[in-house]
Amino acid sequence: MKTLMMAGSALLALSAAAWADGDMGNAVGQIVRVTGGESSFDATFAEGGAYSDTRGVAGSWSLDEQLCISVETEAGTQENCGPWNPDLAIGESWTTTGWSDDGSAITVEILAAE
Repeated sequence: MKTLMMAGSALLALSAAAWADGDMGNAVGQIVRVTGGESSFDATFAEGGAYSDTRGVAGSWSLDEQLCISVETEAGTQENCGPWNPDLAIGESWTTTGWSDDGSAITVEILAAE
């Protein structure tokens, strides 16, 4: 669960340059389903850099060499970063261990927004 929360937090912050070159164009405005083990949540990335998910987490996202998600918590700003697959199309999924410290895998799937 901790890995899944970190993964969700990490999916939050992208730079203006990334928006312009379309590196996150495959996810902006769509539903991004993140699954780790038996837990999952749906995340949304807005063009202006806003992030939210079905767990009630909200913050911002940016993309440089990695996708970073920033969330304000009682303890301050929490930022998690990991790899992003810019070639992933709607209906496709991708599994990565790049979001966890312990090598746990998550699956990222892009679904068409309803």
